Amino acid sequence: MAKREQPQAGAVVYRRGPWGGIEVLLVSRSTSGWGFPKGGIKRAQTATVAARAECLEEAGVLGRIDPTPLGSYRYRKRGQPRRVQVFAMLAERLLERWDEEGRRARVWVSLREATRMLSSDNARPMLSALRERLGEARQPQRRAA
Repeated sequence: MAKREQPQAGAVVYRRGPWGGIEVLLVSRSTSGWGFPKGGIKRAQTATVAARAECLEEAGVLGRIDPTPLGSYRYRKRGQPRRVQVFAMLAERLLERWDEEGRRARVWVSLREATRMLSSDNARPMLSALRERLGEARQPQRRAA
């Protein structure tokens, strides 16, 4: 008998970087690679509320969630199939202290670097969807002067 897919929600947290391009916030536990804040959806909770809660809990970031999903992806955790509905979240405030600060690292990176760093191949299309939604052209390589 196949296991039921567990629904989750997450967000690609972004901001405008100092050079004007888009930066994405990635989180990591020491036992896993880099990814987006994500987690289970509780009863009577919408996916957007769950995504916002995970961003606060895992990354200490507050912001504005776009209610239209970027898309979704599937993965397995401890043998359990999961499907993550992903939203875009514009970061408005980064907290110095948050629930999981001792268990997670967070880093701001360019869209290009985020594509390289993500541990889940299935999550990478969310970055392309964000780029398209924001009307961002691919960022050129910087050249030394």
